[in-house]
Amino acid sequence: VAEPQGASPSANKPRDVVGRWKVSDFPIDLHRPQPVAIEDFYRAHDRTYVDDVLARRTSNGFGNRSVSVAASLPWTSGSMLSAARHALASGGVACAPCSGFHHAHWDAAAGFCTFNGLMVTVLALRAEGRARRIGILDCDQHYGDGTEDIIVRNRLQDSVRHITAGRDY
Repeated sequence: VAEPQGASPSANKPRDVVGRWKVSDFPIDLHRPQPVAIEDFYRAHDRTYVDDVLARRTSNGFGNRSVSVAASLPWTSGSMLSAARHALASGGVACAPCSGFHHAHWDAAAGFCTFNGLMVTVLALRAEGRARRIGILDCDQHYGDGTEDIIVRNRLQDSVRHITAGRDY
């Protein structure tokens, strides 16, 4: 988890949510995620963009070149991919308490989102042969434009269903 970046509450959300879960009576098991590999980022994003963000040659979704944000990026997308793999393996439900995905485009950060962990997960599962048809239910209060950009760019409209506030694709 990276330290807070400016006015965005995004960096604190995962820690706060997990803290609340731990003191609740919810019947949950917490699992340590695995970070994604660089190849996972390359499936969802332009290679030069990925390399430049991770090497801090270009700004992340917070508009800075923070070392801690760059170090956290494989883990935030990794939490989403780990949760999806767990759900597929167990036949159950899994949740990744992370944020900062749906505005990240193929080759650009936006709206506090650097990499699109939703699409990193979709494309990793497809590459592993674990999922042919995938649904993304984006419960944020506004349109996930980066997710749509990556779906269209990869011509996935027939196999990836993206439901987001204000639009349904």
